[in-house]
Amino acid sequence: MPPPSTKKTLSPQQVDLLVRWIQEGAPWKEHWAYVKPQRPPLPEVKDARWPHNEIDRFVLARLEKEGLKPSPEADRTTLIRRASLDVTGLPPTPQEVDAFLADGSPEAYEEVVDRLLASPRYGEHEARYWMDAARYADSHGYHIDSERSLWKWRDWVIDAFNRNLPFDQFTTEQLAGDLLPNATTDQKVASGYVRANMSTGEGGAIVEEYQAKYTFDRAETTSTIWLGLTMTCARCHSHKYDPITQREYYGLYAFFNTLNESSWTETVQTPTPS
Repeated sequence: MPPPSTKKTLSPQQVDLLVRWIQEGAPWKEHWAYVKPQRPPLPEVKDARWPHNEIDRFVLARLEKEGLKPSPEADRTTLIRRASLDVTGLPPTPQEVDAFLADGSPEAYEEVVDRLLASPRYGEHEARYWMDAARYADSHGYHIDSERSLWKWRDWVIDAFNRNLPFDQFTTEQLAGDLLPNATTDQKVASGYVRANMSTGEGGAIVEEYQAKYTFDRAETTSTIWLGLTMTCARCHSHKYDPITQREYYGLYAFFNTLNESSWTETVQTPTPS
């Protein structure tokens, strides 16, 4: 939090630091998080035969700096296991391992990766991370936390990854798919992201209170997963260090505050077996 406005005295050390900073030209840079990334030049390495790609150059340069050498290349069984777990979240079957070991072509590993990317398991694995960030759940979250049916939006996200949907379209359809001209059923389903927030079914809930709760959630979740930026502090005050004002926060809030919806969600009771 910002320090009290009455605390304005600087220590001699702070004064000296400011003086030296000014004498050195007072260089000022934007916070690294808001500076557009620039592709750095490839570092020089001693063992130019080891790298297979640009990333390898950076890894090797740091290893050489630390006086270390790369580990031996993994065996083929380990390679296919790593690739399968990374791309699909599942280990390879014994048959898939055997087929990879028997394939002596130079493109064998690339073909394994292509097969894994074409698997429906790829979308299921990658969608987990997005749905976690977008607060997907099969229950409401408030009150008695009863069942909520949002699986159709979950399936849309999985399918979007498997179709390699462009990110701009992925974004538009989730934030406003239902507002697109002649929106398809799938595009309307995509906007289920907006309704994935916690909701209440409590009969005594105050409509205005929960409308505000839902809108806070949507503004803050959107800023976190699309902007990579925590805006929650600006709900109460402008950021001291981040360039986010309270006015900007409520500008985003206003976007989601135009939804015509009920703040009360009907709960679904699961019958108790007799």
